[in-house]
Amino acid sequence: MVERVDPARTGVRAGRVVGVLTAALAVASLAAARETYYEALAPLVAALLESAGVGVGAGAGLAVLFWSNVALAAAARYAVCYVAGSLVGVAYDWLDRPSLWALAGLVAAVGAVDGALAVLDTRRVVVGAGYVAAWLCYVPAFAWLSDDEEGRNGGASRGPGRARRLGADREE
Repeated sequence: MVERVDPARTGVRAGRVVGVLTAALAVASLAAARETYYEALAPLVAALLESAGVGVGAGAGLAVLFWSNVALAAAARYAVCYVAGSLVGVAYDWLDRPSLWALAGLVAAVGAVDGALAVLDTRRVVVGAGYVAAWLCYVPAFAWLSDDEEGRNGGASRGPGRARRLGADREE
């Protein structure tokens, strides 16, 4: 029997969920630090605009620069989680699809690294904890999307694949 559930594809989809969540956290984090951003870059942007002979004030240039940075950060967060989600799905498949507890451990490690990097970047533990929590949403999304794919492809929702993923010793 050919198994049609691809953990890498499911990982991409679950990674998208995490990507949306971490992108929202990145936008919120950057928006909270907007005044600091403006204060730090106002003299530089004003000097650059003046030397270029652009008639736009520094405030408008800063706003464009800031919101462009926010958009790029959100897109980057989404892309990183998209790729990392796929790699987690591949690792899960490579490990011969252990229980969801093993997947949770793998995702917790990825989330801890991502959260630690966020703390180093923002100097706020709350943001790092938010990234870890967003990564932990990967596991239920992965399980739900796996079940959904099995149902669409004609597999039983409580079949042997589900029993193995849940760590059951016997099939239902």
